[in-house]
Amino acid sequence: MISGAGINVGLRGGGGGGAPQEGSITVQLKEKRSAKTQDVIKRLQRKLTGYPGARINVQPLDLIQRILGNNTGFSVDVYGQDLDTLVASARDIQNTLSAVPGLQNVDLNIQDALPEIQWKVDRDKAQTLGVSFTDVADAISTATVGDLSTYYQDRGVQYPIYVQVPQALRNKSADIAAIPITKGANPVTLGQVATPVYGTGPNQISRQNRQRVISVGGNIVGRADSDVRDEAMAAINKMKFPQGVYADLGIQLKFSQDEFSSLGVAAFLAVALIYMLLAAQFESYTYPLVVLVSVPLSAIGLVVAFILTDRQFGLTGFIGLLMLIGIAVKNGILLVDYTNQLRDEGLSREEAILRAGPTRLRPILMTTMAAILGMVPLAVGLGAGSEMYTPLATAVIGGLITSTILTLYVVPTVYTIIDDIAHGGGLRKKEPKGEPAEAERPTPPDAAAAQVQE
Repeated sequence: MISGAGINVGLRGGGGGGAPQEGSITVQLKEKRSAKTQDVIKRLQRKLTGYPGARINVQPLDLIQRILGNNTGFSVDVYGQDLDTLVASARDIQNTLSAVPGLQNVDLNIQDALPEIQWKVDRDKAQTLGVSFTDVADAISTATVGDLSTYYQDRGVQYPIYVQVPQALRNKSADIAAIPITKGANPVTLGQVATPVYGTGPNQISRQNRQRVISVGGNIVGRADSDVRDEAMAAINKMKFPQGVYADLGIQLKFSQDEFSSLGVAAFLAVALIYMLLAAQFESYTYPLVVLVSVPLSAIGLVVAFILTDRQFGLTGFIGLLMLIGIAVKNGILLVDYTNQLRDEGLSREEAILRAGPTRLRPILMTTMAAILGMVPLAVGLGAGSEMYTPLATAVIGGLITSTILTLYVVPTVYTIIDDIAHGGGLRKKEPKGEPAEAERPTPPDAAAAQVQE
């Protein structure tokens, strides 16, 4: 366990910037534990909720979500110009999203926790005294932050020299009010043109499309992402916002969806490459279509597997789908290739199909069982961090089961249909060159004469 105040720390000693009133604790769970990561997070969140004056949020360190740029699971961006109205609307959305089942730890990306002193400038008085707004800002900045005046060089090393009011002379607002803004015999002080106002301000102000924006997000737990997002957006669409304020799906979530949709292009390219390879191997444009029937058959098992296991189909599940496309087609290849070999040896189509199924059943079952058994440890979720890989194994196992069973029945049927269509349209694969069939051989003249005499 590593903790820090004013900084976000990691397990490897790295840290990120943080506000003085913020802190973080990074906890590494034991490798041998019975509880899952999400169960531990739920217990911690329940125990840590209720501390007065503290906003505690327990987040999993999810590498996949970090890559996708979405660490909350669901987020909504609230746009507007007036900051106070924007914050109030964001709070209303936070309360609405907190009531959505499956959405936990709903929070804003800003916090009104930074105490500050705002100096309200009387512009009329400042103009009368010959002081501009820039002069006031420069005076406050120089007194509190400091102004880089020059550099001191010693033995080839430059040291910056800042001009700043001593700490003892700026501990109170009255001391800062006495800071001179102009030079001369009668200098104008800050207190003559500005009044201090105590309050708190947001820790950050973000802008998108020239508008101020506040993100409201939470973790999706225990429900499908699509169900939670649909219900959350439906609840937000029923809300009424002040003029100039509107809410939209989080920009990071949109980017994640765009990146996820690009994986669909990868799946299409995988199928296209498999088709081109099979077309070159079979020297036919029709038989590869028979082999590719295994892909939708495997998709049936994938959907059923995720429904039965109540797991979410995410990035790792899509990677499993890509693996499944390459593995599932091998069953169809074994059947179609052996059927064509038997037909080349002289068997009829029906005889070749009936013989190819039982003959290729053993290698199909052996390769399928090897792939399924290899994925079982991942699907069961043994070991620390296994929750990340369980969707991948679930997709492969479910798809292979249905693909193997249905391929033995569906592929021969589709083979017959495609072969009939190809034969009727003149697209059937050409017979191998050799001696013409017995019925097509020309009859020798002597044999023909003998037949006539008989």
